[in-house]
Amino acid sequence: MSYKKSFSEVESKYWGDYKARMSKAQGVEDVKKIFSMFVADMVKEIEPKLNPVYGEFEGDFEIDTEGEKKYKVSKKIEEDPIYKELVETSDLDAILDKFAEMAVNKEIHLSKKEPQENGKKIIH
Repeated sequence: MSYKKSFSEVESKYWGDYKARMSKAQGVEDVKKIFSMFVADMVKEIEPKLNPVYGEFEGDFEIDTEGEKKYKVSKKIEEDPIYKELVETSDLDAILDKFAEMAVNKEIHLSKKEPQENGKKIIH
């Protein structure tokens, strides 16, 4: 068995705030932004040379409700040898899966509620 580097300390640093922010997400777009922001910041802390970005529409890490993996990585990051090595030699992939799983579950939950609740909002 090969040695795997663990980033569980970095994961723990972000996880509590991530869960709290996800629990307060008001809609699907909030979920997408929160995931993209937290994962980019976490990966940047793990490996600053990757310099991932997050954005409302085009971030380097996005959730994917349809794919086998629950997240997508931009070509820029995915093809970077540094990222490839991190995924192969550490628990980064498992950490990203954990963050993505929560985001996808929250998005599915909110997308079921949104159409019903939109009519209930009071507009001032």
